[in-house]
Amino acid sequence: MENWKVVFSIWFLIFQVFTCGVKSDENILKVIRGKNVIYNGHVRPLSILIRNGKTIGFKDYSFNLKTLKENYEILFDDCAINNKDLIIMGGLVDSHVHVNEPGRTEWEGFVSATSAAAAGGVTTIVDMPLNSSPVTTNYKNLLDKIDSMKGKLRVDVGLLGGIIPGNSGEIKKMVLEGGVLGFKSFLLPSGIDEFPAVNETDIQEAMDEMKSLIHYHNNSDVIMMFHAEVEDPIKEATDRLIKQNADPKQYKTYLESRPKIAENIAINKVIELTQKNKIVSTHIVHLSSSEAIEQIRDATNQGIPISAETTYNYLHLTSEKVPYGNTLFKSAPPVREQQNKDLLWDAMINGIIKLIVSDHSPCTIDLKQLKADNQSIGDFLKAWGGISSLELGLPIIWTECKERGIPIQLLSEWLSNGPAKLVGLNDRKGSIEIGRDADFVIFNPNESFIVNEKKLFLKNKYSAYNGEKLFGVVYETILRGNSIYKKGDDKIKKIIGQHLIKSNIINKKSNC
Repeated sequence: MENWKVVFSIWFLIFQVFTCGVKSDENILKVIRGKNVIYNGHVRPLSILIRNGKTIGFKDYSFNLKTLKENYEILFDDCAINNKDLIIMGGLVDSHVHVNEPGRTEWEGFVSATSAAAAGGVTTIVDMPLNSSPVTTNYKNLLDKIDSMKGKLRVDVGLLGGIIPGNSGEIKKMVLEGGVLGFKSFLLPSGIDEFPAVNETDIQEAMDEMKSLIHYHNNSDVIMMFHAEVEDPIKEATDRLIKQNADPKQYKTYLESRPKIAENIAINKVIELTQKNKIVSTHIVHLSSSEAIEQIRDATNQGIPISAETTYNYLHLTSEKVPYGNTLFKSAPPVREQQNKDLLWDAMINGIIKLIVSDHSPCTIDLKQLKADNQSIGDFLKAWGGISSLELGLPIIWTECKERGIPIQLLSEWLSNGPAKLVGLNDRKGSIEIGRDADFVIFNPNESFIVNEKKLFLKNKYSAYNGEKLFGVVYETILRGNSIYKKGDDKIKKIIGQHLIKSNIINKKSNC
């Protein structure tokens, strides 16, 4: 029965992508025209031609539409709305999202998560393997998650598997038959009992499976991602703070309980294992410690196949400004000092960190040790860690870029292309290119708004960003040539998202 489920799922995806099983109007030529299109690293006037959900060509901005010798549809034209400030770029790809379905849908779920993504200009998300129940650490559980997605996706979704002690035998099947885009593991307890930490032996076993996928399955390996903290420095710091009766409602207490050295040691371990295995690609998720930047730079300069991401939260929030007892600001690793934030930005500009993601990790307000009417009573040492930011990533990062004088065209690489490359989707997703899916976000970088948490599309409408002034209002989100969100929409009505699998895996299935 399990094999039947996945074979049906894979063939249905192939049918959607490669056959005429699309709506009849998809064959109509569609046109987007804008004076400010981020294309090929520049902002320029451009007309974009779309057919069957793909970008098929470009024309000058001012070309005469009458020269098109066929029926066409104007999908977007900035002249029609008389707004010269609007920017058009490839839809965002967020490769680090905790959707929590199946099993913990009171935290989030595919309907609310993909709706929030659409409202934020995110056209593709990649779901993490933990916080759902069951966790996605074997083929059977993966099928359960795939089944839970049906009829709910407002944007496209890829899935990750999890590596835990003893499950390396599941890796090939989850890749070749289940289509996962990568695997995540923890070097310390994850907080979910069913998702325990791995040691070096576990990692090596998984890396051996990746090498087998490279050598014997035509380079079908996927990225290995690591939550890179080790437990001992955290335990020592926490025990010391408790003995000192440090106030657990003070953010400073929590910050001191998660020292940078816990990240630095873990990252060094991953670098060593990556260097030893040579051809297996690894990735550090949600880098927080600026002290590890030099390690990552040196490793990549030596040709070691390791990369790193950081998050919206680490590039915008600072520990000095976290309110007393407001555990909506708690994440692991923690939001750190202003100086640390500035060094992370330097690493972005210098190309050491190549992508920015949300690490969207919502939960119910009680798990944050808070009440709906009182957000200053939380215990940072006991509250669940995770910050909700999926819907706000574009304005969060653009607000910082605007203040720092960073060119707007870099957003496309950091928020779209970089995450797509990481998970092997950049043949279809990322920045605007011929042959890629016609996914776009249209936004006004000069228009600001005040975050109102109650208007967010999230299931649990509480946000560390509530009340903040941010720049970058999303006017429209387009998925495969279809408008799925427009400014002011209070519901995402189109349910056209797809489960994404790497093209080389799809091609293997279609050739069987």
